[in-house]
Amino acid sequence: MLGKSSLAAKKYLVAFLVITLIGAYLRYWWIINIPNVPESDFEGYYVIATNFYHNRGISMWGNPVAFQGMGYPFVLGLFFKLAGNTEIMTAKYLNLLLSISTMIVLFFIFNRLFEQKTAMAAYLVAALLPNYIAYNSVLGSEILFTFFVALTILVQFSELDNRYRYPLLGIFIAFSALTKPFFVAYPAVFAVAEWLRNRSIEQTAIAALLVSLVMAVVIAPWTYRNWKVFNEFIPITYNGGYVLYINNNDYNHYGGWMDPANFEVSEEFKARFVEKGTTFPEHPPQADKIYRDEAIRWISSHPVEFLKLGVLRVKNTFFNGAEDIVKWTMNQIDKENLDRQSLRKLNFYRALTDMIIYVLSSFGFFYTMIYLLWIINGLFRKTPALDYKKAAVVLNIAFLAAVYFVTEGQPRYNFPALFFLIAATVASMELIIKNLGRNYREQT
Repeated sequence: MLGKSSLAAKKYLVAFLVITLIGAYLRYWWIINIPNVPESDFEGYYVIATNFYHNRGISMWGNPVAFQGMGYPFVLGLFFKLAGNTEIMTAKYLNLLLSISTMIVLFFIFNRLFEQKTAMAAYLVAALLPNYIAYNSVLGSEILFTFFVALTILVQFSELDNRYRYPLLGIFIAFSALTKPFFVAYPAVFAVAEWLRNRSIEQTAIAALLVSLVMAVVIAPWTYRNWKVFNEFIPITYNGGYVLYINNNDYNHYGGWMDPANFEVSEEFKARFVEKGTTFPEHPPQADKIYRDEAIRWISSHPVEFLKLGVLRVKNTFFNGAEDIVKWTMNQIDKENLDRQSLRKLNFYRALTDMIIYVLSSFGFFYTMIYLLWIINGLFRKTPALDYKKAAVVLNIAFLAAVYFVTEGQPRYNFPALFFLIAATVASMELIIKNLGRNYREQT
């Protein structure tokens, strides 16, 4: 028995190493062979990181900023300092390191969720997932954020003493929030998951409070910097109201980003900006509350339209295939003048990736809806009736979907949810196979 066990462990380790090496090679191959340059938000991140490298702080075009999460440009700027240059390829190498590290973290997460064979299947999907490969060439926050979220989940699933577990969670949640500010609300998700884990209101309250306090302490220096620079209380960023407004108004009918310069607004609304020393549609820190108040007013007076937009945003994020990969990760390929063979390969790649995303999202959301019903039922039971770890996966999918439902939807926003969707899909397949096997045995 010991010999067989040892042999199985060696095979499992070999499988892990082979899959990891293949995943790492594919990521490296992509950044070397698929041409792209940073544009839109990604260009902004690159400019800020370059300024940080030149000791100009978190700034753009000579002015300090806190419009977006500072996590990625800050880490990228530090990496530039370590490398001694600001080459775009250097930034892609940082993505490569983070992506491979995330793969390894996901391996340990899947092993805490599933039996070995099932865990290895989930890991194989994560290692070969086209999105996780292609985004290594994009100078955006997606890979760094997913790395921090994965670390958060790994610690959440760990058996560490709570004296270490809760502070570590607070630290990783803070890092995640500094990268993607909406994650500052994550302690609420953690509290629900923790309640399912321990069934103690007192212990859950203590855990949520401690995690939130540590998170606040880690974020505090950045908040203080914003106060000193902008003379405004800005915990992380000042674009929350702006994003909410441009996605919730009379002119947005498709659930995506719109240029507010194309909106027709009242003179009264414009005057509120002038009172703050700016003009519409500019979005300096002092204007964010104006945007937020107007967005909330519109949502409260247009509940049906808001719900329709929310559904569109979720659809745009999770059921729009690989549009973002073609748009952002291969923007230097002249798709109009490709030869027939290259075009055929591109179309096949796009179709395959579309199918993978649709499958993951469909099974993931189906599993989430079913499991959420079990969770709601479980909240009122005195004894544990749920797999805490699988419940945490479902809560994270629901949390991310809710964020995009309210704010903005586009395909690249599904990136941090993909490993949760992989876990939910694999769990769905596991349930289906077990039920089919049980039915077959009963019939025979």
